[in-house]
Amino acid sequence: MNAAMYKALSGAVTQMRRLETTAQNIANLGTVGYKTERLSFAEIVAGGLREREHTGGLVAVVEQRTDLSQGPLDETGNPLDLAIDGDGFFSVQTPRGVRYARAGIFRLSSDGTVTTPLGDALLGAQGPIRVQGETVKVSPQGAVLVDGAEVGTIRVVRFDDPRVLAKEGQNLFVAPDGTETPATDFQVRQGMLERANVSAIEEMVKLITLQRQFEAYERAMRMMDSATERLLTEAARL
Repeated sequence: MNAAMYKALSGAVTQMRRLETTAQNIANLGTVGYKTERLSFAEIVAGGLREREHTGGLVAVVEQRTDLSQGPLDETGNPLDLAIDGDGFFSVQTPRGVRYARAGIFRLSSDGTVTTPLGDALLGAQGPIRVQGETVKVSPQGAVLVDGAEVGTIRVVRFDDPRVLAKEGQNLFVAPDGTETPATDFQVRQGMLERANVSAIEEMVKLITLQRQFEAYERAMRMMDSATERLLTEAARL
């Protein structure tokens, strides 16, 4: 395979990765608290080519990162719907350990514990938040009041280096122990949810552009393959 074919192939593979990431973002437009995925690329030299073909120009994905910018907030009126306005994550207790989320869809379990739809407990400063009463109020600082009495404060944390966070599935993030610190620049909005920070128009335009670019690389590879086949056929006749 010559250098030109390698370059076209690397471009096609890269576009496939971009297509997959963009499709994932579009599929999660309606997912509460979803964060957009982005890819970073770099030019590399193909070490497998012959010395005279070490021309570079190949492209590879070097990093997939999560855009943690805040999404729009929608009012729901449900007192157990919570959104973080600012920098921070809810902490929830899962069977695998503490995990972090921006999605604030909560409900009450049979024993009054505030949980996610999957049953993971919302953590406060002293452990899981439990509610026994009629009226639930959550202050902007995260204090939970039931019938006027404070029962706990929601544990909202932040990360000095957001790159330590990794998506784990179910809209949760995992991070190494000890990397979280108490968040300060935030407000908890009761009766609201954070939408995905995905721009539908931007992602759809990107999807169309990527499809066209992938098709262009595919055509280029077919043309080079046909040219090589003709060259070999003519050489065999000599």
